[in-house]
Amino acid sequence: MGSPWTDKRFAEESLRHIDAQFLAGTAQEVDFLERILGVASGERVLDLGCGAGRHAIEFALRGYKVVGVDISPWLLRVARQRASQAGVEVTFLQGSIAELGGVLAGEAAFDGAISICESGLGALGGWREDLTFLQAVRAWLKAGRKFVLTTFNGIRRYRRWEEGDDRFDFIEGVQRWQTPSEWKGMPLKEEERLYIPSEIRMLFEMAGFQRVKIYGCAPGRFYGQPLQIDDIEMMVVGVA
Repeated sequence: MGSPWTDKRFAEESLRHIDAQFLAGTAQEVDFLERILGVASGERVLDLGCGAGRHAIEFALRGYKVVGVDISPWLLRVARQRASQAGVEVTFLQGSIAELGGVLAGEAAFDGAISICESGLGALGGWREDLTFLQAVRAWLKAGRKFVLTTFNGIRRYRRWEEGDDRFDFIEGVQRWQTPSEWKGMPLKEEERLYIPSEIRMLFEMAGFQRVKIYGCAPGRFYGQPLQIDDIEMMVVGVA
């Protein structure tokens, strides 16, 4: 099953939503990400699932050397345009985050990594693929440096399941999505593995991350707040 993000129309419509809902909170999010990553201007930051570059460009504006990876060629074209307009240099690479070894070939190790996206971890094919991804991220980080990831809070979805809801397989923890009937383009589908906090902590630790912490988060509200049971997303921080 291919990623819907490779579909130009889906990427265009999604970007309009992302810009409207999330763009204004980017500076606050990067303020927090700088602090929790413990990085300093001039260091190397890896942005996985970077989309149109809102975090990557903000880091670059603060003097960081940034590499962004995304599967969508169209979003990366927008990212390069926006970086040029902002007067910064960012290395944007097209490819799946499930194949980091090839995508990042020739790059040096990183001082910090982020994945602040809704279609990254969980949408790679299953927990084994997610584990392989986390192991690859850890391998690209310098020892003792951090990875910050946001992902859906699976507990919230379990609590909202009702009899007859075939969009969520509560045994496997898999959410099924498809374009609605009014969608005019090619029909698109995606399956995403949703994790409860204890599962995501275990997965990070299996990948070799240490001192794993889980926080609540919301667009433009990254404060390291405690995760609440009905939060839509959670933030996971691990040390390589």
